[in-house]
Amino acid sequence: MMPRIVGKSSGWVGPVEEFARNKGSVGRRKIVFVGASYKFVHKVVRDMLLVGGFNECEVAIHDLDPEPLKLVGDLVERIARQKRTRITVTRTLDRAAALKGADAVLLSITTGGQESDFRSFEVCAKYGIPVGVGDTLGPTALARNLREIPVVVELVREMERLCPQAVLLNFTNPMSCITGAAARYSSIPAYGLCHSADALFQYFAEVFGCRKRHVAMELGGVNHQAFVTRLWIRGRERTREMLDASLASQARVADSLLGTREEVKLQQDVCRILGAWPSCGGTHLAEFYHFFFTPRRIEALGHGIKQIIPGRVPFGRREPPEILREWAYGPEPVGDLHLLTSEHAHELLWAHITGEPFTRALNILNTGGWIKGLPHDACVEVIATVAGHRLTAKPIELPPAVHSLVQRWVTIHDLSIQAAMNHDRDAAQQALFLDPHVTDLYDIPLILDDLVEATRPWLPKGW
Repeated sequence: MMPRIVGKSSGWVGPVEEFARNKGSVGRRKIVFVGASYKFVHKVVRDMLLVGGFNECEVAIHDLDPEPLKLVGDLVERIARQKRTRITVTRTLDRAAALKGADAVLLSITTGGQESDFRSFEVCAKYGIPVGVGDTLGPTALARNLREIPVVVELVREMERLCPQAVLLNFTNPMSCITGAAARYSSIPAYGLCHSADALFQYFAEVFGCRKRHVAMELGGVNHQAFVTRLWIRGRERTREMLDASLASQARVADSLLGTREEVKLQQDVCRILGAWPSCGGTHLAEFYHFFFTPRRIEALGHGIKQIIPGRVPFGRREPPEILREWAYGPEPVGDLHLLTSEHAHELLWAHITGEPFTRALNILNTGGWIKGLPHDACVEVIATVAGHRLTAKPIELPPAVHSLVQRWVTIHDLSIQAAMNHDRDAAQQALFLDPHVTDLYDIPLILDDLVEATRPWLPKGW
């Protein structure tokens, strides 16, 4: 069904997700957002109201900064009024107050904000290490893990006391390490949500000229680099045709959060060698390999590399997109309320609370041997089904070359988690040793020293 379109748009011109409204209601449930994210909070609430069944919920938003807390809270309240729901919105700087009695917690934080990330970029520049995105793999991701994992583990342990029946839905990067640590160190069910793998359903629907619901796939790997190893269109296997069909198509991958369409050239190039289609392209893909961030390839492939700003002043609070202020306080109605993101947090909330099964690409611990041959405490991205507190997936076997790559990445994740939880310099150095962009063995201890010193204001004691 297609809702009526009103209000000023953010400019999104991609496909509108298909959906069916939920039957019934979850009742008076408490949905908590830890982190007043300008990107996620209002979109998840928008999705919840589009599909229905959440109209009586309490939405509690927690942040350490009162300014985004106010703006995001005001915007969500306006959306709730515009949609004529009975949703109530609370805002609090007190995390314990937010968590008490929660049915679900959605996490989107950046410890240290833009300043901490940029200090890591500067360390990489000093050692000639290119950074594309910097939130998944590489020294900058390691630095994020060292400061964010202890915060997240503290959060889930607090959830065990204050809302032990709740589920954690994580949007925070590095997704694999944050979700993996939360699940390893607590009894709280933790799922990592990312639109990159799910967007492939829409992409291959466009490539093969069908509806999204007619696409099925076998997928396995880690966040931002999971691989489609088998593909079905309308029940017919088309795995061997997916590369040729992509090359013959003008389709691009739609990012429903950023409102962009992304090129697939690097995905095609990797698929040509491995015979499997990687979930992310562009700079996200390039960070996983040593082939692309080279003087010979950077300019030809048009990669966006982080640029250092000489003599810069420290970054302050990140400013919100102007459209959010217009929606929260302007004279026109809130726009884009007909759009559905491909994160599907609303469907996981419904599945967890009602017990109705929902299947999608999730980042979860490999406890059921979902990817054969990988450690059971590795965080993997696979197609999985959630129904209440029950999680199931069909075990898959990755092709040998793909398996070798994924094994290396989950080892980096494991070492990063060990380093963060135990202040373990040896584990941190071993993670850097395995990194595809660290090319000088003798730089490794120096890189770690500089990362620690640069981000010390946000690191726990012990470093």
